[in-house]
Amino acid sequence: MQRLIILAAALALPLGLQGSEATPHWDYEGPEGPQHWGELAQEFDMCSRGRNQSPIDLVGQVDTDLPEIRFDYRQPFEVNEVNTGHAIQEDVIPGNYVSWLDQRFELRQFHFHSPSEHTVGGRLYDMEVHLVHQNESGEYLVVGLVFEKGEHNEMMDQLPSFRAERGEDPAGSNFDYNEFVAQRQHYFYYNGSLTTPPCTEGVRWLVMQEPITASQQQIQHYHDLLGFDNNRPIQPRNARVVLE
Repeated sequence: MQRLIILAAALALPLGLQGSEATPHWDYEGPEGPQHWGELAQEFDMCSRGRNQSPIDLVGQVDTDLPEIRFDYRQPFEVNEVNTGHAIQEDVIPGNYVSWLDQRFELRQFHFHSPSEHTVGGRLYDMEVHLVHQNESGEYLVVGLVFEKGEHNEMMDQLPSFRAERGEDPAGSNFDYNEFVAQRQHYFYYNGSLTTPPCTEGVRWLVMQEPITASQQQIQHYHDLLGFDNNRPIQPRNARVVLE
C-alpha cells in the first residue's frame, strides 16, 4: 500500500478544481471571495458570466425514470489526504469507476465542503462530499452527498486525519468509500459547473437524495482543519431543469 501523506500546505488539484501557483489566489471571503472570482483572472471569467453555475437549490421539477448509477469501486483502501487550503481532499488510486448512461467515469478524488454547497428545498446541510469523476474525454461527472448531524459514523473514523488525531498511523487506513454510496440510487440530476475557479461548465451533477449521518464532532473536525466555511453561495438556476 502506498504511503499516505497528510499535507497541511495549500496544494493544487490535478483536475483544475483549485488554483495553482501560476493562477491568482482565490478565497471564500473578502476581496478574493466568490462574488469576485470572475474578476481575478481571465480564465475565471465563467465564474461571473456563466449561465449554468453550481451549486443550486435542488427542487425536483421533473419526476422521471433516471438511469441507474453503477458504482464499481474496486480499489477502496488507499487514499492520500491533502489539505489544499480550500478543501480536505482524498486522492484515490486508479481503477474505480461509475457507469452512467453507458459511459464510464473514473473516480479521481473526493473532497468535503462544510457547510454543504447544494441546498435541498432551501435546506442547508452540515457538510457535503463531492466524488469527482472524469471520462476518457475529460468530461466531469460529480456525485454529491450531503451530511446531517446524527449518530457517529464509524466509516469516517478510518480516514487519515481522523486516525492521526487518535495517534494512529494514517497509513493504516482501510477506508472503503463504497460505503458512501451503498444502497443509494435516488438522486437529483442537473447540468452545472465546478464550484471553484475556473467554474468550468458542462459538469454532470448527480446529488444523492438520502443524507449521510455523522456526529457533530466529525463534521466539526473537517471544518476545523480548514478554519473557515468553504461553500460557494447558491447560484441562479436560470433555464435549467432539475430531474429526480
